[in-house]
Order: sequence, then structure tokens, then C-alpha cells
Amino acid sequence: MTTAVIIGNPNSGSAGDENYLEGFAATLRAGGLTVEVLNTEHPDHATELAAAAGDRLVIAAGGDGTVNEVINGLSEDATLGILPLGTANVLARELGLPLEPGEACGRILSGKAFRIDIGVATDGGETERRFACMAGIGFDAEVVREVGPRLKRYLRSLAFPLAALKVYIRGDRPGLRIADAETTRPARFAVVANGRYYGGEFETAEEASLTSGELQVVLVEKVGSLARPDVLAHILAKRSLDRTMKSFASRDVSAESASAVRVPVQIDGEVWGELPMSFRVEPAAVSVIR
Repeated sequence: MTTAVIIGNPNSGSAGDENYLEGFAATLRAGGLTVEVLNTEHPDHATELAAAAGDRLVIAAGGDGTVNEVINGLSEDATLGILPLGTANVLARELGLPLEPGEACGRILSGKAFRIDIGVATDGGETERRFACMAGIGFDAEVVREVGPRLKRYLRSLAFPLAALKVYIRGDRPGLRIADAETTRPARFAVVANGRYYGGEFETAEEASLTSGELQVVLVEKVGSLARPDVLAHILAKRSLDRTMKSFASRDVSAESASAVRVPVQIDGEVWGELPMSFRVEPAAVSVIR
């Protein structure tokens, strides 16, 4: 590809400074690309800009929220590039990309495109949302909802543990019913993973892969179990959560609340809707540079 567009999130790092992104654009231009820089102005604007970009190389400059917006507008013939400017940069880690933006530009110029699976969430109204990394049901969605942009900007990686403690103190979570074609399983918190990483460099599911053609579903039957010494040791050692929790693989799974209590869902680190919701995988749906 010889033409590219950089879509930047003004709320991720210094990406709102047009000159900041222009510096990376200059690096890419020196490498032979024709580059246009666009800053997002409102939620889901990156989706609109990606859709209008057509079959060009579309570079998401921001965090996982920006990447998610871009993949939801990406055309079938476009290729995704990632300039990681967020807090967790989960997809960039999953792909083994450099987390330093200058080095990431070099990878965009020298890397090869390959196709990855994409998850798709569908709410009760049949509205769909793609996700690259994961969907979190219940507890972690409440945590994400608690962490606003200002808190994330000032506390960065500390924002989520502090919010998690606050949400945990409120009490236990409502029950969930997670079902695939074979059976229905109970849980209090669940993660539908398209890849291994979660919230940064922590791992959710050991067998999860962006090219496996299926989703890995990790079930937490009691949120308090996450604080058990054996489980906490695995988390702190950055070992996969599914080593201590029940999990299963599926191409299609559904989730609903076991009571009248509303249960939120987060998609790639942003709250998106409430249960009931279903999740499926679209194999090799997106081309991305790594």
C-alpha cells in the first residue's frame, strides 16, 4: 500500500496535538507513504473516518478504544495499522508490536499484513459491535464504567485497580447464564476472549489466539475468588486466568442476567450495552500490519 490515513484520538496521550501526529506522518512519508492525518472529534468519529478511508492503510493512533472504533468502520479491503498511544494497548501487545510510537512507525513501514479473527457482539436489539480483543461481562464492565477519561488520564494504570476495589466493596454481582450450543453455565463475571491479553500484559485465556477461529470464554463463579491467594498469585505473575477458572472454547456464545438486575458489557475497554447479548467470531475478518 502507498496511501495511508492516520486517525488519532485527542484523548490518548498527546494525539490531540496535530503537530504531534504530523511528526509520525512525516516519518511514514519519508518511508514512502502518502499520509493524511485526521483527528477524531466525538465518540464513534473514528468509525466514520475509517469507513470513509476506503481501501487504504488505516492507522489507528490511540488506545484500544480508538482501535475498536476503527475496526468497526474498516472496509473489507482496507488494512489496519496501529500507532499505540493508549494506556493498555492490548491489541498491540497481542500482535507483538513495539509500544514506543516511533518504533511502531518503523513496523508499519516494514511489517507484513496478515488476517486476524474478529469478535462480534450483538445486543437484544440486534445492533452489532466488533471487538478485537475481548468482551467483559459484569464486574469488569462496572469497573470500566467507573473509570472516566479524566481518572484514566491522571492515574493511568492505577485507575483500574482503584476502581475495581471500589466496585468490589459494593457487594457481590448478579448471576449470569452463559450458553453455547451444548450447555448453559452459571457465572458472576465472564470474559469472552478473542486474544490472550487483558488490560495490558495480563493473560485471560492460554489457548486464545487471533487466528484460532474461535472464542475462549472464561467464567468466574464468584468475584471474591479473584482475591484468593492462589488466584491472586497467578494474576500477579501474569499467568492466564483460565488456569484457575473454568473456561471453554466456542464460535458462538450467548449471555443473559439470571435476575432482573441489569448487567453491563464492555467491549475492548469501553462499556457497550447490557445483557442479553450474544457473541460470535468472524475468522480472518481483518487485515493488520504486524
